[in-house]
Amino acid sequence: MNDLERPRNVFLTGVGGHGVLAVSRVIAEAALARGFDVRRSEVHGMSQRGGSVVSQVRYGPRVHSPLIARGAADILVSLELLEALRHLHALRRDGILLANEQRITPAPIGGLTVAYPDDPRGVCEQRVDRAIFLPALDIARELGEEKAANMVMLGAYSVLAPEIPEATWLETIATAFRPRFRELNVAAFGAGREVALRSAGAGAAP
Repeated sequence: MNDLERPRNVFLTGVGGHGVLAVSRVIAEAALARGFDVRRSEVHGMSQRGGSVVSQVRYGPRVHSPLIARGAADILVSLELLEALRHLHALRRDGILLANEQRITPAPIGGLTVAYPDDPRGVCEQRVDRAIFLPALDIARELGEEKAANMVMLGAYSVLAPEIPEATWLETIATAFRPRFRELNVAAFGAGREVALRSAGAGAAP
């Protein structure tokens, strides 16, 4: 096992229905399989209405709390661009942003329409030192199921988490999903991993 000197802090976000919680669950289970101490938390009260969903995963030699302090996340995984912008405050100064390029216009609040920012990707790139953007939805559609975009993002995350080998990820995915969904999710994971390996700056997490 590749040891971590301190806990890895992973902050995940997206919109209800994106599968954020499935990604965080697989990360936690893969980390457990490698012998790490793991803590996980989630907030999804409005997820059924397309609201923001947040999950935090911490794993390492010893973890005492599931919550990540503001500005202490090593990696921010966002399954939607606006959610990435909304939660940039979670990242540490030298952290990594991993974001799906998909855009979902926020639902009206109190009858008022909320405008989508003109250039959320550009703003994110200005505010973080390392940002990796993936067309996860397009990749998933090419595989025949857009709901697999979350596994594309998981595959990309795995490149940033060398302390968990690829074989462990594949074994965890195989046990996390029913047999009829395994092949699709494994393919989506592999596609995301391949894209991240080719992306500039996709090295080991800080």
